[in-house]
Amino acid sequence: MKSSVAMTLLAVSVLSGCAYKASPYGVSPSNVQAIKTSAIKPIAVEAFTAAKPGETSITCRAAGPVSVAPNFERYIEWAWIEELKLANAYDPASPIKISGRLDEIDFSSGMSDGFWMFTLTISNARKESFTVKSKSAFSGSFSADKACQEVAQAFAPSVQTLIKDIVKDPRFKQIAQ
Repeated sequence: MKSSVAMTLLAVSVLSGCAYKASPYGVSPSNVQAIKTSAIKPIAVEAFTAAKPGETSITCRAAGPVSVAPNFERYIEWAWIEELKLANAYDPASPIKISGRLDEIDFSSGMSDGFWMFTLTISNARKESFTVKSKSAFSGSFSADKACQEVAQAFAPSVQTLIKDIVKDPRFKQIAQ
């Protein structure tokens, strides 16, 4: 009897998969420097939206979901605000208001390599906008468990790359005026 209960619990555990959680965001010193170098006036950040609002996870192979709290668009919005704050370029009362729309987010968890991919549209209150496609590579793994752990661990650095791609885009400075 005990062995059948143990086998059932093991089967449920294996079949239900694990959740792989992305780490909290850590500010990138090079992004902060790039924002400072852009010499923009402090900006306000309005709530980011998404093509799939409130999405918190993407399934990784058969191993389980890679999840982000509270959701993908809010994570990126908060990361953006943190970078701006450290660059002294954030003022919630600024008349210059920037918003973002997460048009697409996905990842690959390949056997030899993987990547996060984002398509994000940045807009201002004057309805001017531009779209950035950002792709950030990381190592892969044959093992689904290891590969999905790498996907989760690569999320925050991939968001750093996304922010770098926004700030380095010449259209950013135009939008932020």
